[in-house]
Amino acid sequence: MAGRPRNDEEERKADMKLHTFKQAEEYLNGFISKGFKYIFQGEIGLKRVKKFYKSLGNPQEKIKIIHVAGTSGKSSTCYLISELLASHGFKVALTLSPHLTDVRERFQIDGKMISKKEFVFYLNKIIPFINEPLSYFEILVGLAFYIFAEKKVDYAVIETGLGGLYDATNVVSRSDKLAVLTKIGIDHTNVLGKTIEKITYQKAMIINEESQAISIYQDPKAEQVIRKVAEQKWAKVVFVGRGLINQALTKSIGLIGDYQKENAILALEAVKYLSQRDRFIIDQEKIQKTLETANFSGRFDVRKINNKIVIFDGAHNPQKMEAFISSLTKKYPNKKFNFLLAFKKGKDYKEMLKIMIPWANLIILTSFFTDNQDTINASEEPIVVGNAYIRSVRRGRFYADPIIIPDLKEAWKEILKTEEPIVVTGSLYLVGEVFRLIKANK
Repeated sequence: MAGRPRNDEEERKADMKLHTFKQAEEYLNGFISKGFKYIFQGEIGLKRVKKFYKSLGNPQEKIKIIHVAGTSGKSSTCYLISELLASHGFKVALTLSPHLTDVRERFQIDGKMISKKEFVFYLNKIIPFINEPLSYFEILVGLAFYIFAEKKVDYAVIETGLGGLYDATNVVSRSDKLAVLTKIGIDHTNVLGKTIEKITYQKAMIINEESQAISIYQDPKAEQVIRKVAEQKWAKVVFVGRGLINQALTKSIGLIGDYQKENAILALEAVKYLSQRDRFIIDQEKIQKTLETANFSGRFDVRKINNKIVIFDGAHNPQKMEAFISSLTKKYPNKKFNFLLAFKKGKDYKEMLKIMIPWANLIILTSFFTDNQDTINASEEPIVVGNAYIRSVRRGRFYADPIIIPDLKEAWKEILKTEEPIVVTGSLYLVGEVFRLIKANK
């Protein structure tokens, strides 16, 4: 309001100027919830972020959005859609969460992170408008929309954080927003509900009025909910993937795993729809080349470390773990694996252990703690997981007791002493922390 004197907080923000990327990280880290329990604020939180985005000029309404929700495969599907569109000459933005080692992974354009200088520049632009008690994730989503609009991208591929209905990304009112739904299963039950129907409803609510949605084939109960939501919103929805998983276009996909073929088919269908709507011609050679060279960090990520094969995967719920282990055993038949494991607090580690145990030659249980993500993330205590492991197998059989090494740095050194193949899984946060160790050692 003209003529109104600024209060102390407004004066402070007006004078604030971040100069380095480190300062920017430290500033953002101040918005991370300091408790271990994630507080999901639902409709109140969504109203708050809409007010924040409005103060930024509603940048999310200035660009074409592909909005992706689901339980499994969100990040991979987002990555593939962005790569396929970029291969056709479009300027494509991509935001994912969580990041593995660098917050700028959430701000990608044409497959590259924005520079540290740009990150600081744009963050300084929005700081004066951070007047609500916003979360780390909410600020980063707002910053992503702001940057992508300023960069005038042709398309922005946006991954939801949690659920969909009340997610900070669910703020686009444009009817040309394309909603994409990956495989839906049981996860985040403390927030989204304990049944597949309740969870699906939360995720399906990213579908806009009179818009288009594309979904991978789902459990019949989930499909029914998605169809009902689409009908209520006068939206169209198509389901793809059933019976098409081994089609020629996905035979040579660079991403390993049968589940990645599902993600590829979903991504292809999204690009096909956009080509028809926005009238551009799909180049099959570019499609094939993009799929063949696809390489997404932390998802069935096979690396050679100390002359040993190490496979990294962020599977963190039974659905994802079952898909990962199925693909792992197909790629390496008649093999047993040496696992380095840690699970985020609250995850169904008992069911994941049951899936892995028959294929384990050795299991090392470790821990992680991150305070540089949307919330503080800590792993289940290794001894607790170890006791669950022992109870879940018959003693005296070929299963060996797990080795418990709480310190991740020591656990990583120990697993590298074992024979290949080595598998690091159980949480994307674990994978990210190991990547940091590898980077530090270099």
